[in-house]
Amino acid sequence: MTEIDTAPFASDAEMEESVRPLVNEILERFNQEGVSPSQAGLVILGLTYRLMEVMRDAPEARRFFVLTLINLINNYLAEEMNNPGTCVAAGKEEGT
Repeated sequence: MTEIDTAPFASDAEMEESVRPLVNEILERFNQEGVSPSQAGLVILGLTYRLMEVMRDAPEARRFFVLTLINLINNYLAEEMNNPGTCVAAGKEEGT
């Protein structure tokens, strides 16, 4: 990852479609390796940190990424507030 593409996608759907194959590949790898949800979360946090370091010289792209991440988390929390118990309980692994 040496270049930072700061051009946004035309739509969220376009962005989702472009990254879906990579996301599916990563999730399949997690399944093959027997990675638990909490371990997968730590991998995602590590990747997020690394990406933010790479984006250090692109403050606008970094800001956009952080705002998108915050929006994702806010939407998740809002859904949990509207439908208590539908999101995975804090501190519990699936299947345990």
